[in-house]
Amino acid sequence: MKKILCAALAAVLLISLLPGCGQKMKEPVTFYYQVTDYQGTMACPIAGEEREVAGYRDNLKYLLTFYLMGPISQELASPLPLGTQLQSINQSSEELTIEISDTASTLSDSAFSLACACLSMTCMGLTNAEAVTVVSGSRSLTLDKDNLLLSDTITPEENTK
Repeated sequence: MKKILCAALAAVLLISLLPGCGQKMKEPVTFYYQVTDYQGTMACPIAGEEREVAGYRDNLKYLLTFYLMGPISQELASPLPLGTQLQSINQSSEELTIEISDTASTLSDSAFSLACACLSMTCMGLTNAEAVTVVSGSRSLTLDKDNLLLSDTITPEENTK
């Protein structure tokens, strides 16, 4: 019994010493990424991951550069190719325009749309932006809170009984 108790206490101590574990985040934000295994399911292809950004909450350039480094979770993947860089950010009232490096050779149009949705959801959570335009090379996509649909609400589920 003593061995079990000692092992349990050691596990609790180890978990509390790991970075980020057992500690409440001071300034959490949510970054949205692509779910790695959503293909073939009716689940949403986008999920959020909380990150600590203490001291940088108001620095959008830093936050988006941090976002482009990708998720921590193995269940999530960056929708943008490795090496994608932030070129510029322009914000006016409730509109945000983000220019990233050209992804035309690495992302199909549908993959670009998914990447824009992830990036837009992240930016809408970080700022007061109601609309986000992502520009990448000759492509651009503007999404706002009203046209960002993450699940099919029109197609009825089939009854397979």
